Amino acid sequence: MAAARLNKGPQSHGSKQAGALEAPATDATGNLPALPVRATILIVDDEANNRFALSQVLAELEETVVEAASGEDALRFLLREECALILLDANMPGIDGYTTAELIRRRERSRHIPIIFVSAIDRDDEHIARAYAMGAVDYVFKPVDPVILRSKVAVLVDLYRKSAEVERKVALEHFLQEENLRIRQEKLEAERQLRQIEERQNSIVRSLPIALYSAGIDQSFAGPRFISDVIAELIGFAPEQFLDDPHLWVNRIHPEDRDQVLAEVAAIPTLGGMSTEYRWLCADGSHRWFLDRAVLIRHEGRPFEIFGSSLDVTDRRRVEQQLVQSQKMEAVGQLTGGIAHDFNNMLTVVIGNLDSLARQLKGTGRNFDRAQMALTGALSCAELTRRMLAFARRQPLQPSPVNLGEVSRNITKLLGRTLGERIQIDVRVPDELWNVLADPAQVESSLINLAVNARDAMTEGGTLTIEARNIGRHAREADVPEDEFVLLSVTDTGAGMTPEVLERALEPFFTTKRMGHGTGLGLSMVYGFVKQSGGHVKIISTPGRGTSVRIYLPRTEAMPTISVGTGEDLSLSGRDRTILLVEDDAGVRAVTAAMLKELQFNVIEADNGARALDIVDRESDIDLLFTDIVMPGGMNGFELGRLARERRPQLPVLYATGYSASYAAPEKGADMLAKPYREADLRSKLRGLLPARASLN
Repeated sequence: MAAARLNKGPQSHGSKQAGALEAPATDATGNLPALPVRATILIVDDEANNRFALSQVLAELEETVVEAASGEDALRFLLREECALILLDANMPGIDGYTTAELIRRRERSRHIPIIFVSAIDRDDEHIARAYAMGAVDYVFKPVDPVILRSKVAVLVDLYRKSAEVERKVALEHFLQEENLRIRQEKLEAERQLRQIEERQNSIVRSLPIALYSAGIDQSFAGPRFISDVIAELIGFAPEQFLDDPHLWVNRIHPEDRDQVLAEVAAIPTLGGMSTEYRWLCADGSHRWFLDRAVLIRHEGRPFEIFGSSLDVTDRRRVEQQLVQSQKMEAVGQLTGGIAHDFNNMLTVVIGNLDSLARQLKGTGRNFDRAQMALTGALSCAELTRRMLAFARRQPLQPSPVNLGEVSRNITKLLGRTLGERIQIDVRVPDELWNVLADPAQVESSLINLAVNARDAMTEGGTLTIEARNIGRHAREADVPEDEFVLLSVTDTGAGMTPEVLERALEPFFTTKRMGHGTGLGLSMVYGFVKQSGGHVKIISTPGRGTSVRIYLPRTEAMPTISVGTGEDLSLSGRDRTILLVEDDAGVRAVTAAMLKELQFNVIEADNGARALDIVDRESDIDLLFTDIVMPGGMNGFELGRLARERRPQLPVLYATGYSASYAAPEKGADMLAKPYREADLRSKLRGLLPARASLN
């Protein structure tokens, strides 16, 4: 192979240094330089065409794209430069992608760079697991979807910029600390310079959330001698209170952090300094984070005094925690979604066979009861996976215009018996309420979940308030984008949540209830459904004062449709009808074929889209196409349905899915069936798609 070389991509007119995460140096005035305009994205692929294609896909992001034709070239580039993201081909001559990723992770300077593996060959779980073991954050297959790839890259670049901004703030804080210490040192050199420096220092420090303290080497750690007006306002204590009570600061260090802080202070004479972060309890009972740094001052070579400063870093901590929480929720969502998808395939086999077995054993006594118990357990597992998919935002939805006021009033009629007599329900819904676009069943389920959670929080009884109101563009609340929403809030007068519990309230499987009284999926299911519907969730809670869960769903101009039950017979016979069944999972395919044959359908089976299209071209009497959506071989169910209907425009299509990332309604003449499904669910969908012959026996 010819010697590889590094090339700038189509957007490579930016600086090669773009994206460096090293702490930036200050200029002569102490100002920090601005962050680089463009981030650097490194594409590693031995095929020039692939590199060019990826560069074109990423061109819209207007970032600096650098190309490497081999793992060796990529490693040489990373020795000299920094980058925000690496797109790495898994199969390359010489050093392959997996080895390249391992070498990148071994080096401290590059080990934190996100890596997305790109492969056209390695699609099995073993290679994917190996890629993640090498530190990959994602694994995509060629040909890549440009929109998805750009979205993933954009998210990682955005996270990179946020991390760079956090480090920039840390560098600024470090600079301010060093500047204060330098000023203190200069006090020993000249009284005249001291007065000038102190005047400048006071004007700066009073505008910062900072406190200063000093203590003799033989004295105990006491409170600050100076507190800026900003800190005094934040913590709720006047500066003179710390002068009157030297122990006030130490006594209000968070009990869980106090011993550690005092131990580090005691070690200053030995170590020569201290740098620690701890929580401090404010007058209102809340806590703030402080970065405490101290140095040992020597006089004539002997330890003489300790000088230190406490800087409020609560905002920085909050940003870091939000970033970590966002990453954690996304990772958990991907994990639970993947698990739920696989479970749904397995449960389709289990439920389908148990359903058939129960029908055959009906009236036989104990064996029928056992089959029914097993079926009930399997259906409970299906409900659990549905909730997992709800959190992962991958549940199949059937959105339609919904009036939240009408839903609230209807649900209230059912909640009385569920919540008990000690819970009073107060519904506040205006007449002129906008409609929202959401799945009505999920709205009702979310409302019931929130009401049950509220009941459990009000052990001694209380009031449950359900309120709905319009939120215009100019009346939006904090953390909610500027748009038109309908707010649905469920508020209780119960025990409330501590800040620690509130921080984890939306995590799946997290619950404060005792064993057997909650799965921890109620709030996470609500969160996933609302996010999947384009809305937002906020929780406001105070210990002892109750909790309010607020759901914001986007407004729609469409009007709800009124469904009228027809009371029609749901029986179905497939005699003289042929269904083409396309499913890559052999177990699911077998149990579904058995269901269809019990309904007297003729069944033709295929395990992928290509074979199914051959059958469509060959067989003339196919009455319906029943296909899974997610299949191997490069053709998914939607593509198969489109190609089949191009050949036969009147062919009905039924899609089966373990989850659906898109909640758009299927096209006319098609429908969607969520896994796991029973024979009754399948029969209902087929009857809707084959109305002309559905009643034939």
